[in-house]
Amino acid sequence: MQRRHFILSTTALLCAPVLATRPALAKSANFTPVLSAASDTAGKHIGLWRDDHWQISKTIPHRGHDSLFHRQRQELVFFSRRPGREMYIIDARSGALRHTISSNDGYHYYGHGCTSADGRFLYTTENNIADNGAGSIGVYDCEQNYQCIAHMSCDGIGPHELALMPDGKTLVIAIGGIKTLPASGRETLNADSLAPALHYLDIASGEIMERQAAPHFQLSLRHLDVSPDGQVLVGAQFQGSLPSRLPLVYSHRRGGELTAMDYGEQHLQFKKDYIASVSIDDRGEHAVSSCPRDNVVCLWDLKHQKLLKVYPLRDSAGAIYDPNFKQFILSNGSGQLMALKPGQPTLTPLAYAAGTQWDNHLTLLS
Repeated sequence: MQRRHFILSTTALLCAPVLATRPALAKSANFTPVLSAASDTAGKHIGLWRDDHWQISKTIPHRGHDSLFHRQRQELVFFSRRPGREMYIIDARSGALRHTISSNDGYHYYGHGCTSADGRFLYTTENNIADNGAGSIGVYDCEQNYQCIAHMSCDGIGPHELALMPDGKTLVIAIGGIKTLPASGRETLNADSLAPALHYLDIASGEIMERQAAPHFQLSLRHLDVSPDGQVLVGAQFQGSLPSRLPLVYSHRRGGELTAMDYGEQHLQFKKDYIASVSIDDRGEHAVSSCPRDNVVCLWDLKHQKLLKVYPLRDSAGAIYDPNFKQFILSNGSGQLMALKPGQPTLTPLAYAAGTQWDNHLTLLS
């Protein structure tokens, strides 16, 4: 899969509220607007894609990763990927950049975040560089211009994606287990002692209430989603020799075991051991996972915890469920947005931007 680097000047970020020129596009289709990081022939940016164009687009000085829509504040939040130290807060109505938030000294972001149930606080996964790479959850007060007010230990190295559980009191965190420090770039510093896991953190006390270790020490748990009734789906990226022949997608419910999803006879076609994004529908019936290095997207039956269908999609990237149109929206490194509707045999084109590389995550403006 191609790396998606974002290397433009900070000055450009402040001076380019909206792209003046739209890339070449196919006809638009019905889908809810999405937030994402991406790059194209005109620049590299974060923004809001609506129908067939970037309605809001900002260039940034490095690679972006995930995003969120803050409904209560009508703001778009974009996160830097490691070793980035910036978050960008954009007015969802005007497209104006409201804030550029820097992580505290001695920390950098891992590219993901979520808000509290009432929208008051933002929680981010971070690397505590000053503490030799310990994983940390940053706490930001959204009503105080996203000021960092605390850090909580997640009791694990390399926290990546996190989500608020349906109880509104607990964070579930995918612990990747990979120790890196900015001084050594992307080199894994603990290759022989990874400890990937799924952790549940009680927000009020800051305590880890439940731990589920990955079934293999090199099976880095990275991306997750949560169903309305609390089922967690987590995708992994194997850090050893490929192919591992290990399942890469797991289901979990509080108090139970981490359970591998059943690939059936199709498991042998997966050789690159890399899940980029996972998403669950609004009824907890179906989910998808993107596998960019195998150039496919998988549709899962959550109730029976099994693989239903594999769809070809070159350099598949982001995935998000769109309840307004009863479909999953998928992106890829070739500028496509596609719809996956369970029960339909093929993916349906939604939009296309020539030369655009979508990053690995999509967020719905809903």
